[in-house]
Amino acid sequence: MAQPVSAEVLHQLTPVLTNLLSIDNNLRSEAETQLNDHWVAEKPDLLLAGLAQFVAQSTEVQLRSHCSVLLRRLSFKQFTSSSNPDARLWEMVQPATRQSVKELLLVALANESDQGTRHKVADTIAEVAKSDLSDEGKWDTLPKALFECSQSPNAAHRESAFRIFGAVPEVIADQHVDTLRSVFLASLTDQQSQEVRLEAMKATAAYIVQAEEAAQKTLGTLMPQMLDPLSPVIAARDDQTLVDGLIVLIELADNVPKLFRPVLPQVLQVMVSVAKDKSFEDRTRQTALELLLTLSESAPGMCRKTPNFAEEIIPVAMEMITDIEDDQEWYTTEIVDGDDDNEENYVMGESTMDRLARALGGKYVVPTAFAFIPKMLNSGDWRQQRAALMTISSIGEGSVKIMKPELGNVIEMITAQAKDPHPRVRYAACNALGQMATDFAPFLQKNYHQPLITTLLPLMEDTAQPRVQAHCAAAMVNFCEEADKATLDPYLDAIFERLLVLLKVNKVYVQEQAITTIATVADCAKDKFLKYHNVIMPLLFSILHEATDKQYRLLRCRAIECASLISIAIGKEAFAPYTETLIQTLAQIQQGPMESDDQANSYLLAAWARLCKTLGQDFLPYLPNIMPPLLQSAQLTPEFTFVDPEDEDVEAKYPTEEGWEFVGINGQQIGIKTSVLEEKHTAMEMLVSYSRDLGAGFVQYVPSVLDIALPLLKFYFHDGVRHAAATLLPYLLQDAKDANVPPSDLMALWRKMYEKLYKIMLIEDDSTFLAQVYLTFAECIDIIGAQGLSREDMDQFITATSDQLTKFSERLNEREAGKQSGDYDGDDDEQILDDEMTDEDAMSDLARGIQALFKAFGTEFLPFFEKLLPQTLQFLAHQNPAARQWATCVFDDLVEYTGPASFNYSQYFVQPLLTSLSDNSTELRQAAAYGVGVWAQFGGPSYADACAAAIEPLFAMINQPESRTDDNVMATENAISAVAKICQYNASKLPNIDQVLSAWVDSLPIVNDETEATSVYTYLFTLLEANHPSVLGPNNANIPQLVKVFTSALAADIVPDDIVGRMVNSLKVILGGLDETTRNQLWNSIDQDTRTIIQQKGYV
Repeated sequence: MAQPVSAEVLHQLTPVLTNLLSIDNNLRSEAETQLNDHWVAEKPDLLLAGLAQFVAQSTEVQLRSHCSVLLRRLSFKQFTSSSNPDARLWEMVQPATRQSVKELLLVALANESDQGTRHKVADTIAEVAKSDLSDEGKWDTLPKALFECSQSPNAAHRESAFRIFGAVPEVIADQHVDTLRSVFLASLTDQQSQEVRLEAMKATAAYIVQAEEAAQKTLGTLMPQMLDPLSPVIAARDDQTLVDGLIVLIELADNVPKLFRPVLPQVLQVMVSVAKDKSFEDRTRQTALELLLTLSESAPGMCRKTPNFAEEIIPVAMEMITDIEDDQEWYTTEIVDGDDDNEENYVMGESTMDRLARALGGKYVVPTAFAFIPKMLNSGDWRQQRAALMTISSIGEGSVKIMKPELGNVIEMITAQAKDPHPRVRYAACNALGQMATDFAPFLQKNYHQPLITTLLPLMEDTAQPRVQAHCAAAMVNFCEEADKATLDPYLDAIFERLLVLLKVNKVYVQEQAITTIATVADCAKDKFLKYHNVIMPLLFSILHEATDKQYRLLRCRAIECASLISIAIGKEAFAPYTETLIQTLAQIQQGPMESDDQANSYLLAAWARLCKTLGQDFLPYLPNIMPPLLQSAQLTPEFTFVDPEDEDVEAKYPTEEGWEFVGINGQQIGIKTSVLEEKHTAMEMLVSYSRDLGAGFVQYVPSVLDIALPLLKFYFHDGVRHAAATLLPYLLQDAKDANVPPSDLMALWRKMYEKLYKIMLIEDDSTFLAQVYLTFAECIDIIGAQGLSREDMDQFITATSDQLTKFSERLNEREAGKQSGDYDGDDDEQILDDEMTDEDAMSDLARGIQALFKAFGTEFLPFFEKLLPQTLQFLAHQNPAARQWATCVFDDLVEYTGPASFNYSQYFVQPLLTSLSDNSTELRQAAAYGVGVWAQFGGPSYADACAAAIEPLFAMINQPESRTDDNVMATENAISAVAKICQYNASKLPNIDQVLSAWVDSLPIVNDETEATSVYTYLFTLLEANHPSVLGPNNANIPQLVKVFTSALAADIVPDDIVGRMVNSLKVILGGLDETTRNQLWNSIDQDTRTIIQQKGYV
């Protein structure tokens, strides 16, 4: 039994607690100081025990309530100390104190008569229970007490029990699921208390979320009963209670969506009716939609199979998009932050259409949306027209396949609206065109540049509506980001002329956007921008020197960005007149005073890196001034805060405009200041640029940068930071090697890297980052060579790689099994394909790591590789073609880097590769064809029979009707190259090499694969210079084919300069030896585009 706190202590504590509630600021401040300095710091045991005693025994409701909240806050607030930076008061007090508090809290729970206070007591009990569980402690008496409460005749006790179960479901995790089901069912159908039913719903959902799959299925049968408590809440229009209940269901839908299957039609109908009903608050209507959207994202196949799922939601969402006021401030504002109020209905409506299209696919969204769009566009009501245009903007990303064939008609709809008299409609038309330029790139840029640009250009002259002008310029950014300079070239004068006008508009946000668009146009136009830089650079310098007030911060940042992008676009020589002035100006800005929320630092970091790219080694003298602040930014520590759920001033304390974002982790809200993360990420990317572009000149910074980068390999708060840290490592190693550092120092650098990389290979579950780690490892091995790894290191690599291959195999088999299951929906292919591609990319880079070891160690690596052989063979025999392709590539490397010794393993892969030459998978055919070429070139005579056996399937691949399509051409060209290598290196078993060579010449040209083109055309010239009859043909009959081959290869620009020279000379000799009529006939038989290109290049 707990020892009571003395009356004297309670007497001393009472005025402190009373004054904490005072409206007198001085009294309250004094009480806070006394609480922290005297009670928390010196008497924590008495404080917590005293608070618990007040909670259990005070006769004053307000004091009981306040002490309950204070007990929770103080117990679990972090009190940083030198000995324990993560210390909390609860862990610092004596075990006897903790036991006393627990006992008093259970007494309070049993006796508390005030509902609000009882809720606070329950929340404090839940927090204590969570702490015990996380510290592997145990509150032995709690489960029994709670079960007794759950069976109590007093509804208040039952409600409290389930409130705690909902907050800490783990406290009953060891109970049999059938027992729990009975308890939950009884309370979900409680006849006396709606409060009990609601808390039981929350508790059941919370338990299901953390339960094992079998228990989830058992408890999932309670879904109808879990929904029932919401019916009276809906009928009563109790917004807050309904939102609380829906949030519980949203979490359940996010984690275990399939449990909703039997009740989904009912959920759809009820949620749509709530979302439609304007007697509910906006937040309630939006939360109802959020539940349906969460289900569509978590279980798209299930939702697609539910009749009218999208058809019911879309009209509601589109009507919400019309719920917007024609606010005068929209027209007059001086600041455009780009973020609409996320609580507005129109924002939710647009988000709903976007998410629904991406989750379900365009096939399920576009027909219904476009059943409304034309009528809305023709309504004459600007809200309807705007909503239709924003709907098109929203659904494009998820509907590319189904909208692409009708893209011309859709663009026609949008461009017609760009002439509407209402500015909000014109603005929405700009938005739609800009969004589609992103979603349908590069198809839109290639096929619809004319209607899009000719629509945007007049809108940039909409001087009465600067918002429209700015948004039009933003849409031009979207277009230019994915356009090539040839497409943009005819429009450059018109675009640039209008952007210069926008720079003079008396709205800062218009000027900001104009500069951003100029920067993007310059980046796209490259050297075509040369004619404009002398006009824009003086304007940019004017902004950089004069726009120093706070309101012009972003304008100046955009000018920094624009100037540095122009330097890259026009090149070092053309930019030379501005270089010194720009560098001095940027240095002055960097050294000047800068407030914490000023973005200039991030823009400066990026600008310096671009100038480095432009200037190359000439940039080195500026590094001493640039590197200190850059290293400081790279070492920034993000700000975190734990948010008290009782704190009502969270948004004021941690405003989103200052970069604060909040995430829930284990029931705790944690705030992260993301603006710091972005600056850190930018700094790391800039270090990558410098280490890559400056080579040996960067060597003095290698040690300090490496010390920053290595810990960031485990910086889980920002993926970009981790990736940049991993990308840096091989560049740093290469810089040190290029600078001829002593071998021992180079090896020391590598050993520091390897120790970190190996540990990540062992544990990393993020496939995307794992891919980067293996790529980094491979690039480092290419630099350091065989000396970099001991036998123990290679054993470690094999162990880690084997573990990762096991995980890949498990995920692959799980996906394949899912395709065969009854739940599989063909429309889920896109998500499955995304997952497969992520794993395939990681597998590819893992294979790159294996390749690096084969390349470095040759046959010495074979004993280690044999440990991976069983898994490699499993992939080679897998039903998934990507798995077979991966294994094929590994065996290709085996042969290429171990040569004739590889034949000892040939029984495992020769026949599968020959079979793969006729596989449906183009990637697998390509890998197999490449492998045959490797056999011929590196395998030696032992592979002669296999090479001869490959000739027929190789030509079958080359000669199939679709062999030159975009999907197949790379496989075809690898097959052509493989035939060449067989003839050149391993033809001893070919029955008639002349026949093979003649057919091979007919199979040319190669115009896509640069690597294979080099070897193939080198061999072709070897044969030509030997006057080989099979190449020239009888009576030089192959001359037209050779001309076609040479002109195609020259136009494709894929062969090195030495071969280009030989080709041009041969072409001139061939054409010069023909009579004029034959020469003209031959020339005219060549494709017009090819003739034009080689004439422009001066080859003929």
